[in-house]
Amino acid sequence: MRKFPPFAALRSFEAAARRNSFKLAAEDVCLSPSAVSHQVRSLEEYLGVQLFYREKGKPNLTSVGAIYLEKIDDIFDRLENATKEVKDRGKRPSITLQLLHSLASCWLLALLPELKIRHPDLDIKLLSSTNVVEFSAGDFDAAIRYGDGNWPGLCSDFLVEDEQFLVCSPEIAKSLPKHENLEQLSSQTLIRSSLEPDEWNNWFEAAGINPISGTNWIELDTRSLVLEAAASGLGIAIGRLPFVTSYLNSGRLIEPYNVRRKTGKGYYLVYPEYHAKFETVLNLREWLLEVCKP
Repeated sequence: MRKFPPFAALRSFEAAARRNSFKLAAEDVCLSPSAVSHQVRSLEEYLGVQLFYREKGKPNLTSVGAIYLEKIDDIFDRLENATKEVKDRGKRPSITLQLLHSLASCWLLALLPELKIRHPDLDIKLLSSTNVVEFSAGDFDAAIRYGDGNWPGLCSDFLVEDEQFLVCSPEIAKSLPKHENLEQLSSQTLIRSSLEPDEWNNWFEAAGINPISGTNWIELDTRSLVLEAAASGLGIAIGRLPFVTSYLNSGRLIEPYNVRRKTGKGYYLVYPEYHAKFETVLNLREWLLEVCKP
């Protein structure tokens, strides 16, 4: 356990030593001169040394007092500077948003320049996590979560519907069978996410065909790796919104078949009810709803 002297007494000592007067020190610390003198005496008792000679009420530092002042003067300067730095930072609007790492890398990061143009003074911090982080920790202002929109005690705004559909590079698309011959996809390399082992079977069901066996598989553990592998021409993947949006917009991936499976879930901006009054959260909400508008 750290052993600190009483801070109020330390502050009175520093002010009295700096101003060479209990009266002037009292103005700095908003106390009476007698209260400052009393606090300095309590500090002397705590330290077991005399810090001032008192001649007609005027304090003069003892040699020990002068050494002590020299030692703590730098600490007070650093404390003052640190406090100013934090207060100045608090004057800038900032927001911390929690979301999946793959959702940030595949989707949100490409959109953030638009938010910075609209709110150039806004400091943005992304907190990526594969787990649902509780707001009670106080580490973030809002989150983007996957689900049905029902989180008790939290406000939620629908952003993007979750849909599953096939994607591949334009070159791979040239070798794919026609829609009526989807069973022939067994000759293709299929890319799947180890986090969503059932999504291919779900898509086969939506397409009206039996799961394909005997296919070459590439299995990767993140959505971003799955999409990057497909864009690089390694095979066909399941694309899901909004992860695949930037790939489709750039033409690196295309949707070869008009078969989409809706999961009934989606991505929502989520925040505690008391955060709904934060200007930064309101600005983020307004911008995201505009960006995600169909």
